[in-house]
Amino acid sequence: MYLLDNLTAVTMDAERRILRDAAIAIDGPEIVAVDESSAVKKRFPGTEIVDATGMTAIPGLIDTHAHADQSLLRGLGDGMHWIPFIDDVVEPYLAKRDPAIGVLANTLSMIEMLRSGTTCFVSPNVDPRDDYALLADAIGKLGIRAVLGRYTMPDARPDSVSKARNAAKSASRIMRDWHGSADGLVSMWFGLHVPRRAGDTDHPHFYEAVANEAAALGVGITYHFCSEIEDADYIVEHYGMRPAEWSRDNHALGDNVLLINGCQMTDPEIGILADSGTHLAHSPVANMKMATGILPLTRVLATNVNVSLGTDGALNNNSYDMFAEMKTAVLLQNAINRSASAMTAATALEMATINGAKAIGRRDQLGSIELGKQADIVLLDMRQAFTAPVHDVLSNIVFAANRSTVDTVIIAGRKVVERGVVTGVDEASVIDEAKTRADELRKLIIER
Repeated sequence: MYLLDNLTAVTMDAERRILRDAAIAIDGPEIVAVDESSAVKKRFPGTEIVDATGMTAIPGLIDTHAHADQSLLRGLGDGMHWIPFIDDVVEPYLAKRDPAIGVLANTLSMIEMLRSGTTCFVSPNVDPRDDYALLADAIGKLGIRAVLGRYTMPDARPDSVSKARNAAKSASRIMRDWHGSADGLVSMWFGLHVPRRAGDTDHPHFYEAVANEAAALGVGITYHFCSEIEDADYIVEHYGMRPAEWSRDNHALGDNVLLINGCQMTDPEIGILADSGTHLAHSPVANMKMATGILPLTRVLATNVNVSLGTDGALNNNSYDMFAEMKTAVLLQNAINRSASAMTAATALEMATINGAKAIGRRDQLGSIELGKQADIVLLDMRQAFTAPVHDVLSNIVFAANRSTVDTVIIAGRKVVERGVVTGVDEASVIDEAKTRADELRKLIIER
């Protein structure tokens, strides 16, 4: 047990309390107290004290859209739109990489995430060919939480109830082996394949079978939704309905479903998401970089759809920096709404913390600093030229702080970053290996 003392605690609890001259008591993986420093020390006399003077504590950031296996491709997708991006970079990479490269890419991404204050991420399209034992081991060593959306495709043959159930159960059996592994850090979800472009086939029985398996396993479903004008138009032209209507009619909405992007949504579709309790991951940096559209975020939030934040990844964002995502989310909405108060720093931090926890079904455990929750905490050193003075701590976190502000990261009570150094891996050796393998990949993919 230990106490983090002499800090400012941005709790993100129900009252959104900000406690100054505070302390946080951590026992094993849990928070057992957060209050004024004197009160906590009086309650736990003789406990080890970690002096956090000058630090601001925030809940661990939750990245709900992070293709963690794409870090070795950083910069290779610049200037590309969706279709050539998928066909010319992503698909050749998946076809030519071996499982060890996938684990290396994930490891590099997770190091970047941890140093940026991210304590949990959702990787939506995890390749079924990956080595899950090696991947779970890497996750455990680094100590980060990972929601792995195992990409789940229907049987290539014509759809039927029996084929659909067999495909979904086959995926579920593998997922059960790894769900809860690495001491509970790994969660396995369904990364659902849905039709998005010409040539994609239709499998209604399969979508229903996946929904049933997800419910039986108690896990979620995630997939890219209404992301680009092309995939939205394809659904309309091919099925005669909007994407949200298609998802509703194919058992692909609900409170255990996390949709990605939603840039092309109409107001009626927003209402469908709200009525179904479906969650949405917003990735403003990647959306802007690839010119895929702009989520009408203020309208979505006004309907009480739970919206979280995601980086998308190193290939089409070039980083996994949730501080950049928070700031961009606010600036983009204020710009398009021509209002400096259309969206606030407080809302952005909610999206990156408590909304993210809700999106992955763990609001009772993650997303805020309060009694009984997991001790996933980030200490920000605000004693820097670019974060001083602190008149408004939320403003400084969202508009002034960045990854270099992150001093300490704690996940389930374990310090996984100390003084800016990741504790669970030799970072320099990972970077060296990543450079070597990335050079090989570039020749295979780009220079082929």
